Amino acid sequence: MLIVVMLLAITGARVVLDGKRNARNMRDLDIAFQAAEAALSDAELDIEESPGANTRSHLFSPQSAQGFAIGCNTGTGDNTAYLGLCLPSSDQISVWNEVDWDVTTNPRTVAFGTFTGRSFQTGAGAMPSRPPRYLIELLIDRSSGMSADEQRYLYRITAIGFGPNGDTRAMVQSVYRKSNR
Repeated sequence: MLIVVMLLAITGARVVLDGKRNARNMRDLDIAFQAAEAALSDAELDIEESPGANTRSHLFSPQSAQGFAIGCNTGTGDNTAYLGLCLPSSDQISVWNEVDWDVTTNPRTVAFGTFTGRSFQTGAGAMPSRPPRYLIELLIDRSSGMSADEQRYLYRITAIGFGPNGDTRAMVQSVYRKSNR
């Protein structure tokens, strides 16, 4: 009888510890997802017209494409405004799968606030371990009702957010059309 009671107590303790671990992992994933969503918002502001001094919204014309490079531009040298602007490769490999999101020296992705001047809080506890990052991929707009000679562009934004544990990541993606102002 004593062995049965002991086995029940051990099983109960294990269930409680597993529940706690699962709750912590879900919290970390939620924080990473919220950070990735913030990066999407930052990228949309980057495309439209950011209030920051480093604005590059003029590069995102619905009719022309400047600074986009196959596999993503690193923005080194005189082309710092082209950081994170990507063209799909000819073999249609997903750009966001090929980019190293952890690189900080000559990265191909944009850190939150680089072109918008916004800040993102990171730290210990229930804060993301580092700022989220994003890249912007140029897509041809194939909307119905457009003439064959008319070419317009859309932008696929891929963003990654990090949780309190640096290994916890969430990636989100959206397709964005610049407003016609």
